[in-house]
Amino acid sequence: MVFFEGEVTERLYINGLRKILRRHPIQIEPGSKNGEPLGLVRSAIKRADEMRAGDAYDAIWCLFDVETPPHGSLSSALSLAAKNGIKCAVSNPCFELWLILHLLNHNREVTTSGMVKLADKEIASYKEKGFEFDALKEGIGQAISRAADLDSRFAPDAPIQGKNPSTSMWKFMTTVEEFAGIKFDSLLPRE
Repeated sequence: MVFFEGEVTERLYINGLRKILRRHPIQIEPGSKNGEPLGLVRSAIKRADEMRAGDAYDAIWCLFDVETPPHGSLSSALSLAAKNGIKCAVSNPCFELWLILHLLNHNREVTTSGMVKLADKEIASYKEKGFEFDALKEGIGQAISRAADLDSRFAPDAPIQGKNPSTSMWKFMTTVEEFAGIKFDSLLPRE
C-alpha cells in the first residue's frame, strides 16, 4: 500500500509500476492521492491498524517531498512513521528528481521550481506534472543506482532537509523488487 503526497506525478508513476508488475506476485495499491506528510503518515497508520484486522499488505509506504521551503510537518511525519513501522520514501526537493534520475545523473542542489523546469526540459512527455510512464520505465534500474549513489553522499543520520538532491525512492523500488522476486532491468526490453 502506497500513500503519496502528489496529486498527479506520483499517481502516474505508481500506476505505471502496477502495469509492469501485473504478472508478478506483488500488488501495489494507492492509499491516498494527496496531502501533506503528517496527514499522509496518519492515514497510513490508520490503514496499518485496519490491516492488523485482516488485510494482506506486507508493507505500507508514504511517498512525499521535502519541497522548498520544507513542509513544516516533515520531521514530525518521519518520527511518527518510524514509531509505527511505516516506511517513507522522501524526495528532496521533489518527486521530479526521481523521474530525472531515470534519464540522467543529477547531483546539484536545486529548488522545487528548478527541478520542475529540468523535468519540463528533459522529459519529453512532462507537462503540468503529468508524464508518460512508458517513456521512463527503461531507466528504472539506472534511477535506482543513481538515487542510491546520491544517498551515499550524505551521512545516514543527516536531516533530510539538508540532503539536496536526494530521493529514497530507490529503497521503495528495491523493496518492490524483493517482494516481486524480480529486477526491473530484467523486465525491460534490451536493445
